[in-house]
Amino acid sequence: MREVIDKLREIEGVKNVKRHSDTLKINLFSRPIPGSEAVELSGDLRKISQNIVSALDQGRSSGSFENWEWIQKPEKQYEKTKLGKRKVSDRKDGGHKPGFYRVSIRKG
Repeated sequence: MREVIDKLREIEGVKNVKRHSDTLKINLFSRPIPGSEAVELSGDLRKISQNIVSALDQGRSSGSFENWEWIQKPEKQYEKTKLGKRKVSDRKDGGHKPGFYRVSIRKG
């Protein structure tokens, strides 16, 4: 399991990896967006996700654990535009929420 965590820490865009019993929290480099709950991520989220999946699949195939699954992933947030008394979401990028991944690990 230690090798998997070290491999995850080497991925560009990953700030740190914390282990809590059978879950991993993979924090990404990010900065808060003023006036929003979302954060701006450093790096390409698609590449980061692919590298995380690759590292976790290698850990599974090497026998470090039996299986893994996503618990929480960053999702794209869109800015809200005020029209009259209501706020409407337009398709303008407003960052991501949350700024981390959470992965469940099942040991064999």
